[in-house]
Amino acid sequence: MARKKERVAADDRRVAIYVRKSKITESGKGIEIQKERCASLARSHFDAAEGDILIYEDEGKSGFYADRPRYRAMLKDIEADKIKAVICYKIDRISRRTVDLLNLVQQMQQKGVAFVSVSDRELDTSSKTGKIMISMLSAIAEFERDIIAERIADNMYELAKEGRWLGGKCPLGYRSQKETTAVNGRKTRVNHLAPVEEGQRAVKRLFELFLQTSSLKGTAARLNDEGHKTGTGNSFTPVAVKNILQNPVYAVADADMRGYFMSFGITVWADAEDFDGARGIMAYNKTEQFKEIDRDSKALDPKYTQRMLRRDIKDWVVSVGKHRGIISGADWIKAQGLIADISKNHTARPKGSSKALLSGLVRCVDCGGPMFVRTEGGRYNPDGSLRFRYVCDVKYRKKGGCESSPNVKGYELDNFVIGQICGMDKQEDALYDELLGIKKALQMRHRGAKDEQAALKKRLSQIEADIQGQALNLRDAPDGAKQAIYRDIEILGGERDEAQSRLDAMCRESKRREDEAADISKAKRVIMDFPRMAELARHESKLQLLRRIVESVVVRDDTVHIFLKGAFGNIAVSHSAE
Repeated sequence: MARKKERVAADDRRVAIYVRKSKITESGKGIEIQKERCASLARSHFDAAEGDILIYEDEGKSGFYADRPRYRAMLKDIEADKIKAVICYKIDRISRRTVDLLNLVQQMQQKGVAFVSVSDRELDTSSKTGKIMISMLSAIAEFERDIIAERIADNMYELAKEGRWLGGKCPLGYRSQKETTAVNGRKTRVNHLAPVEEGQRAVKRLFELFLQTSSLKGTAARLNDEGHKTGTGNSFTPVAVKNILQNPVYAVADADMRGYFMSFGITVWADAEDFDGARGIMAYNKTEQFKEIDRDSKALDPKYTQRMLRRDIKDWVVSVGKHRGIISGADWIKAQGLIADISKNHTARPKGSSKALLSGLVRCVDCGGPMFVRTEGGRYNPDGSLRFRYVCDVKYRKKGGCESSPNVKGYELDNFVIGQICGMDKQEDALYDELLGIKKALQMRHRGAKDEQAALKKRLSQIEADIQGQALNLRDAPDGAKQAIYRDIEILGGERDEAQSRLDAMCRESKRREDEAADISKAKRVIMDFPRMAELARHESKLQLLRRIVESVVVRDDTVHIFLKGAFGNIAVSHSAE
């Protein structure tokens, strides 16, 4: 009896076309061209009619993250067995993240869904070779994404140098204003911040209250009682108050702000004269925003959590903006100190710990090791901080030795060192003169080295010419003379190698001296700003300032030796502590 042939059910699932245009770059194939090419492939490869094609389009979305609206809709349809094939123009339209793309391909294979790229049709996702090729192409796409991001960041920094507002949510008290300006003969529109009086009144009041109360919660409560609102029309919270206080956009670009930024080694794209006491500060690269994959995220159901981290102040890029600042540099700096104190609970427990500034910088006169803080319980300094002494670690742990090392009064030593450095900004001070003297000596040596380098380069050129000349002489020289020419070339070669080695060493030494001279210049700038910064800064900022200048401190009898960073290792000076 003949067996009936089993009929294979027709695959009535549809063909998906995915197109995307990134918000990062406007270059490449447009959305319509992608649709046209993909639809043509669907008709020829899958015999798809117009009604058999589903188009999923994401415009202005990055390919690095999978939480794109239409992309996720396509994934849901794949999960629901509505799709038999996915077509894209290039693999990087689907994803610029290697692991996401490979997981998606695996999931589609399990669902019996074909994956075809117009530009890479030869890829067979079911073979090992095809998987390797997809991995390579995806890795290249991810690399291109990183390069594009770096290029965009570089362009933004170039714009930042001009003090432009680069977009985003405007800070309370300002709005974005477009202006037309001429750049290299061409008209262009740029954004700057313009004042909003009501918001600026709220910001000024916020700083006033916080400097009076040293309380984020209390400041927020007072602002709400007085009827002030945030930029979104909401009531103030302690977090909102803190964010406004930490935003330097409100600070006036004055000498105090310049000194503050320089003390942290921040990149400042402005000259000293730009800090005119009128315009405001523009700070860039303050935060890092990214998405983090959730634990329950799947290839066909991607889930992310938005994160934002505040970068270290040393990573900021600072310029002077076109807008007017509304908070003096001194008040803004004081607010940062109060915030730092609050974060360390100094306000809640003013006498819970010492406020040592030189811990680890003070060195034992016997062993040269670091001296650390040892507090004296129940006894306090005039400023209310816990009294302490600097004690040699070896002596404290009773490891033997250093018995004659003194226990140095901490509060008195800290104030003495700060006082000495504050006096260095005066040109008649010996320390200031020593800094300038060392810098001049470095410059003189650098000039002498440059002359010697020039002479060596000239000699190297002459040796090369002599070697080439002797090489030409070999052509016509009789056999008896060739041996002598070979010896001359060998001698010249040795002289050349020796001269080149000497030149390389001098170049390295020159670079080192240039760096030392730069360090002296930096030290001079920090020292000139130190008195004002020491007056304004609170404990954490003073710690940063001192560690940029001081290498170590040694107390011998009644004399304090202060070793400064820079020059040939350290600059050693002595001052009586009496």
